[in-house]
Amino acid sequence: MRHSSAKCLEYVKQHAERGNPASVIATIDEFTTTHHMMNIGEVKGAVIDEEIRKKKPAVMAELGAYTGYSTVRFASVQREVAGKDSHYYSFEYSPVFAARVREMVELAGLTNQVTVYVGAFSEQYEALRGKTVDLYFIDHEKTVYLSDLKLILGSGTLAPGSVIAADNVVRPGAPDYLEFIENNPQFSAVRHTIHCGRDRKLLPDLSIATFRG
Repeated sequence: MRHSSAKCLEYVKQHAERGNPASVIATIDEFTTTHHMMNIGEVKGAVIDEEIRKKKPAVMAELGAYTGYSTVRFASVQREVAGKDSHYYSFEYSPVFAARVREMVELAGLTNQVTVYVGAFSEQYEALRGKTVDLYFIDHEKTVYLSDLKLILGSGTLAPGSVIAADNVVRPGAPDYLEFIENNPQFSAVRHTIHCGRDRKLLPDLSIATFRG
């Protein structure tokens, strides 16, 4: 998968229109027709796009960026609906992937919109202190979904109406995260059933939770 990530970046450099986020996303989608990538993809991505359009978030944060597909896709929608003063914070554990994310963001012309932090979210989340995050997107190591959600809760970055979207909650799965967020009165959580993976199996794999306060 790391090899595919590097090849994807080179493919985008060769085929996408520089400074055009839509072209970058379309080129990555084209690349994934012949290479397996850990991107959220077109179908799930469209669900998050709609949440962004509804929320018009001034501040967004993602946990897990991989090669920058979600970063470019969601930051471009955010800029479209919330304006150029909005900002997107990306937290990526791997220095290798983070470097590729920065390149992908630069190719898309979103450098002024996006800040990429390298390292575990648990070591970097203090960068969000004092901010209200309108929408979080979680798509990193499933075993830390819950612990990182608790860090978010304790950070003071949520306000009533803030949205937390989490991918792959069923496959490979984050059962402790689901148990917590779906039974916590501070949240109103729903799951979207979507065709997932190469086998196109229908799974309730995308969680969208709204913070009640």
